[in-house]
Amino acid sequence: MESEERLFDLCRNGDKDAFFKLVEPLLGRVYSTSTAILRSTHLAEDAVQNTLIEAYQAIIKGKKIRNFNAWFKQLAACRAMDLARQRSRHANVSGNIDELELPDEHETPLEAVLKKERGAELLECVMSLDIHHRSVIALYYYQELSIDEIADVLGIKAGTVKSRLHAARSKLSQAATRQKMEQVIEC
Repeated sequence: MESEERLFDLCRNGDKDAFFKLVEPLLGRVYSTSTAILRSTHLAEDAVQNTLIEAYQAIIKGKKIRNFNAWFKQLAACRAMDLARQRSRHANVSGNIDELELPDEHETPLEAVLKKERGAELLECVMSLDIHHRSVIALYYYQELSIDEIADVLGIKAGTVKSRLHAARSKLSQAATRQKMEQVIEC
């Protein structure tokens, strides 16, 4: 694989394929994270598009970027949060969540279906959280940002991030327990 610096130079010289090589491996993850934060595929597309434009402009202008992958993920999270802030808390935000994970070559079709169902149930629980808890979960687990990085993205203290993560995990645990109880009652 070519070095980031080499790809940056190629981008600055007009090679659009070089930019694609930089961002392509990251697009699925930043899109799914943006979708989880925004609860809308359309808004997530806007956030990712804004991220791509800003990243391309930064490279063209010669911005020093030490770790492109981490920088790009953080930039995408910031753009998603910007759009989330623009939306009213009471707005009816909806959309379809597209499954972006590729199936494991070693799992049976039944295992793949069960895995997808569990993932959909978990995503439904995450999506039911308020924006503060949903965003820290998305940034921590989907975007794999550190506590400090999340604090920077959201403009809050690291302790607040930890508190929100703890509260979100508790809410998700309670939701999972309720779902299990409902399944037992249905049987």
